[in-house]
Amino acid sequence: MPRLKLSDRITWAVLGWIFFNLLWLKFLDAYAPLWVGTIIATVAAAALIAFWPRPQEELEEEEEPGEADRKQGGGSRG
Repeated sequence: MPRLKLSDRITWAVLGWIFFNLLWLKFLDAYAPLWVGTIIATVAAAALIAFWPRPQEELEEEEEPGEADRKQGGGSRG
């Protein structure tokens, strides 16, 4: 899966939400009300935003400052 920035994940989540609801209206509205599809689409969009892989830069910013030094073999040696 490609790594997406937060703005890209939000864009795809909104587009997917709209698309899912349109498909629900076309095929499933006779069997279940639209609010059920809206809840499912909202949960799926939130999951996409939260769990889609993030770019490496965002992951590195979340690490503690000392962790990067230890990974590179640097750091303070006494």
